[in-house]
Amino acid sequence: MEKRKVLDEGRQLKRMNAETRRQSHMHKWFAIVAALDCVLVIFYDQDMRNIVFSAGVCIVCTFLWLKGRKQSRSYRREWDQKFGTKKHL
Repeated sequence: MEKRKVLDEGRQLKRMNAETRRQSHMHKWFAIVAALDCVLVIFYDQDMRNIVFSAGVCIVCTFLWLKGRKQSRSYRREWDQKFGTKKHL
């Protein structure tokens, strides 16, 4: 009796793509909210600690968003190479 993989490669790629897209989407919204908070703090509070914290969160979340987006696209390209695009299915 052969040992089968728990998930075949195609399903695994689709799940990893969906998971990275989900996390990337969350990071995008954190970055947007942190940027808005940073702008509001600059205009109203002008406390340097709050500005630096909001800007730092915005920068880190933007970096994570772009990194996740790149990873998700690489999963999609790998899927397209191995199994064809949606047009060909």
